[in-house]
Amino acid sequence: MDIRRALVCMLIVFLYTASLQAQQQDRGRPKIGLTLSGGGAKGLAHIGILQALDSAGLKIDYLTGTSMGSIVGSLYAMGYSGDTIEMMARRLDWNNLFSNQPVLTDISYEEKQEYNKYIIEIPFEYGKPKLASGVISGEQLWLELARLCWPMKNQNDFSKFNIPFKCIATDVTTGEIVTLDTGNIVTAIRASMAIPSIFTAVKIGNRKLVDGGVVRNFPVITAKEMGADIVIGSNVAGGLRKAEQLITPLDILYQLGFYKDAVDFIEEKKACDVYIHHDLENYSAAGFSSLDSIIELGKKKGREMYPVFKRMADSLLALDPEQPAHKKDRLPFTADVELTAIHVHGLVHSDESFFMGRLGLKTGGCYSPEHIKNAVLNVFGTRFYKMITYELHPEVENRNSMEITVEENPLTYVKFALQYNSFTNASAIINITQRNFIVPNSRSFVTVAISENPRVQAEYFKYLGRKRNFGLGLGAYFEDNSLTYYENFEGKQQYSSRYINTDIHMQYTLNSQMAIGVGARWEFLNLNPRYEGSMVLRGNGNQLNNYLYFGINSLDRKIYPRHGIDLRFETGYIYNQNPSYRSFVNGVEVPLSSSNLTFSNYEWAKLQVKYNLSLSYKSTLQLNGAGAFNYNNNQGPINAYMIGGLNNVMRNQLPFVGLLEGEVITSSAAIAQMAYQHELTRNIFVIPKANAALYDIFGNVAGKYKYLTGYGLTMGYSTFMGPIEGSLMYSDQDGRLRVYVNIGFNF
Repeated sequence: MDIRRALVCMLIVFLYTASLQAQQQDRGRPKIGLTLSGGGAKGLAHIGILQALDSAGLKIDYLTGTSMGSIVGSLYAMGYSGDTIEMMARRLDWNNLFSNQPVLTDISYEEKQEYNKYIIEIPFEYGKPKLASGVISGEQLWLELARLCWPMKNQNDFSKFNIPFKCIATDVTTGEIVTLDTGNIVTAIRASMAIPSIFTAVKIGNRKLVDGGVVRNFPVITAKEMGADIVIGSNVAGGLRKAEQLITPLDILYQLGFYKDAVDFIEEKKACDVYIHHDLENYSAAGFSSLDSIIELGKKKGREMYPVFKRMADSLLALDPEQPAHKKDRLPFTADVELTAIHVHGLVHSDESFFMGRLGLKTGGCYSPEHIKNAVLNVFGTRFYKMITYELHPEVENRNSMEITVEENPLTYVKFALQYNSFTNASAIINITQRNFIVPNSRSFVTVAISENPRVQAEYFKYLGRKRNFGLGLGAYFEDNSLTYYENFEGKQQYSSRYINTDIHMQYTLNSQMAIGVGARWEFLNLNPRYEGSMVLRGNGNQLNNYLYFGINSLDRKIYPRHGIDLRFETGYIYNQNPSYRSFVNGVEVPLSSSNLTFSNYEWAKLQVKYNLSLSYKSTLQLNGAGAFNYNNNQGPINAYMIGGLNNVMRNQLPFVGLLEGEVITSSAAIAQMAYQHELTRNIFVIPKANAALYDIFGNVAGKYKYLTGYGLTMGYSTFMGPIEGSLMYSDQDGRLRVYVNIGFNF
């Protein structure tokens, strides 16, 4: 406490001396500068210092920042209070903002199934792999910053902010310090925090810029150059790592990249008048999961510094009693804007009509920052584009022209994944995705699962309509399964089941989460026993299937969603059946009619729904249901529904906890399931489940029981390759405890 008092006294003497000198010149008061260092997630500790400044009423005259310090600092310079910045920081999904993938809710409906399910994705351009300057392009971060910086959308001179502001970047070509104080504030911030090899470099003018922390992470001298007499510096960086912390080659490369800043920091610290060091060694720059703890440590440091800030504020007020009182919230009111023109730059492979149709913004329309953000995400969700940024240029009043800059994704991607579950066994999955194949504004892919139970899927989708919300889809699918036929829950016969379909459908997308469609399939099924039993069915058949469907997918993430619904309803009519099946009893062929199998036309319907209700950040209640029926159908296992298994891995399957795939075969069933998902620790989940089912509702097809009950307990780990899950499950009717394993995303 004595040291703090001595520091305060020294500051008062310094302020008084500086003020006398200033008054002799222009009778002004000393100017206060604030510098916020970079440090990734640790930079959120700066918020506590801002709150202490607000509480003390100490007005800041100049503000400088680097990397995360530029984000927090620019918001404060615009006029946001420290309390408001804290509220925004706690609400933002930082892990998503600093990832290379948009959230699932922003992905177009037709892209959701294939999105983010591969371990490796290699882009190709003109037949050669294409590597970027960094892993993360940062579209989500850019759009969120654009929304937050909306009040300064028409201000390209950072000295005209409520507090004059500058941020630091590095010229990746020369290694020079670049001070950014004009232009688009969002682009400037994004350049200041573009960590080399992690974030893609940002082009401003003829320069490519990366994180300013490489050369000047603590820009105190910059604040002095702006005119600050006294600089308060908040530093969250830990400097160069110690020898025992340099373990991997990546650690050493990271260390080499910041030598220049380490030398610069010595001079910066000397120039700092009030130096604030945050002890955050136990936290990493990527530790956004520790956001609450980091902010609280920053607030604790702010409370320690409050007496210093208060004495400074009082001293300045004594020197200039006429100065206006400091206000916490200084943000100017900003209205929505009317767009007078929209210009798109950077389109090469996609045409402007496609882009504008998905964007949905019109000249003459009046829009808020949220409207514009959602419009851009509607285009970005098609996966045609790697980065979409925009600038608004003022004309008169609230009328602006809009300049959109686009960086397209490569047209071709080769993707790889590994998958295993207890039914299909191990699979190596290869996918080739090609956009604009044959015709523009289209997406096509072929996926092959190399396995003892192989699978192939191909799809072609062409966007249509003025708003590109219609689509024509063509598809083909093949699966080869080892299927056990059960009687009274006892395996009787093993079959090789091969299913092929070709498909054409028309889809109307209501929004990124909802679509309806109509289509037709040609289907082929081949059944062959793996060994001869007392009763077997062999042969093949084909049929036509016209159908309607309605889908909703509002899940917040692909693995272990916290909230949202995944619903798929289909109904249709099967006709023009051409059966070539043969029935055998003890090796002797018998007529199909003796097995009561009929192949008349029939209607069918199927519903599967998964609803996730968030109870807390770590807990989710899952309510799942399924129902299916074939009306006027009696075809045994041929077109029946297969009850059992934990994941959809084959045609006509209705997953049920406690049974294996196809342990019950029926033409009608209704299933209800309840589960509780809890995240024990980071990415590790425990999920108890219980379900019940009624089946043979419209007539017996197979199986002794008319109802089923089952229970399970799943332990899961969310990884970059998908979920790794082990489950124990039990069914009262089957009476056996079973183990089920699933690794990776299902085909």
